[in-house]
Amino acid sequence: MKKKSLTLLAAFGAAVLVGCVNTRSMTGSASKDATVWEQVQEAGVLKIATPGTLYPTSYYNDDKELIGYEIDMMNEIAKRLDVKAEFVEVGVAEAFTSVDSGKVDVAVNNFDTTPERLEKYNFSEPYKYSVGGMIVREDDTSGLKANDLSDWTGKKAGGGAGTQYMKIAEKQGAEPVIYDNVTNDVYLRDVSTGRTDFVPNDYFTQAIAVKLITEKFPDIKVKMGDVKYNPTEQGIVMSKTDDSLKAQLDEAIKTMKADGTLKAISEKYYAGQDLTAPLENVDDIPVIDVSDVK
Repeated sequence: MKKKSLTLLAAFGAAVLVGCVNTRSMTGSASKDATVWEQVQEAGVLKIATPGTLYPTSYYNDDKELIGYEIDMMNEIAKRLDVKAEFVEVGVAEAFTSVDSGKVDVAVNNFDTTPERLEKYNFSEPYKYSVGGMIVREDDTSGLKANDLSDWTGKKAGGGAGTQYMKIAEKQGAEPVIYDNVTNDVYLRDVSTGRTDFVPNDYFTQAIAVKLITEKFPDIKVKMGDVKYNPTEQGIVMSKTDDSLKAQLDEAIKTMKADGTLKAISEKYYAGQDLTAPLENVDDIPVIDVSDVK
């Protein structure tokens, strides 16, 4: 792990600018009447937007290989669908527009399935279940203890623009501190030094990142907060042009759950934890509605 942190951008919305080009249609090889799945089949390639910067779901190891939970999952799905997985590195801010433009067929980046997103996009069968969490200062001077998130008001929250977690922070009255292309240690050091008070994001992803960064940089004094909120389901994002691709992906994910393949991938990257089934005991966890936050 000694070099990993230098290659990992923050899990919280790093942006990589990309051009919006409908590469599938430019090939001219697929009939305009073909379904989305038929176009993928004809091309023999499933184009996947992924950050390449999010530990432990999509990142480069010391051998400069793109690996992670979502990478292994998508490679296995492509194998079962008899197509090639082609990864296109795209930041969170551009992932959805890359699907819109046809630059990619699907996008993965711990995207929560929300009613607002479902109005515009198809989401696959959930491949990961999680809950919101926060990184705070180790000495508790972040001052975030309230289970109902009422003490977020006036606190500085670090994250990427437009993420669900920054919308929750805004809804709760926190002051957003927006980052672009920075590594995990930058985010966490800013919490440690007091430039920000906390980083809201996926609990299980953050927990792994905190362990990695604090081992690499002992001067960064942060920890996972105790408060959890907004249980989530995360799925593969794709166009609503038709449901043909969704049907194929759903079937692949269901069979991977049934035969234990997806569980094994989860346990590999999440320290033995199976995040492929709904979490238990979440009924008392607060849910913040951000449907009115743009």
